[in-house]
Amino acid sequence: MNVRFSIPTVLLYVVFSLGLAGCGDSEPEESAEQGADPHDQVITEDMVERPADFKEAVARIKTYRDAIERESAGAEPGLAHRPLDELTFVLEWLSDIAQASNVPKSQWATITKASDELRELFEQVHQNIDNRKDPDFPAVADAVDAAIGRLEAVAEAPPDEE
Repeated sequence: MNVRFSIPTVLLYVVFSLGLAGCGDSEPEESAEQGADPHDQVITEDMVERPADFKEAVARIKTYRDAIERESAGAEPGLAHRPLDELTFVLEWLSDIAQASNVPKSQWATITKASDELRELFEQVHQNIDNRKDPDFPAVADAVDAAIGRLEAVAEAPPDEE
């Protein structure tokens, strides 16, 4: 016995099956009622002002550091999301900003290493906030300050004359 199905019937069956089974994300989206952090908003690179030069970038990193420490210790640690996200962009740009600011080439490795360290350290705080744990900024504060101190020393060095 041969059973024949028309192509429109098969397509209708497939579409209907996918509709019932779902073909989107396997994880349902969190809503505000389910505990999504209302402060964790997506930001893009063009939403963050790029520092004009290396000294300004280091000053901005220090400002973000202070905001992250303050907000992560407050009643709503989620308020640290915005400075954490903006800091990520500034750290990504830091090497290019240093080059454009005529920072001596001999300092580029220091900048890259400090920037990578800061990304890792601040990511620990960010992950704790995302996981609804104590952000524990004090656990990374000394290492953060040491890395920023190295960037400050580079910022104070005389620029290359090229």
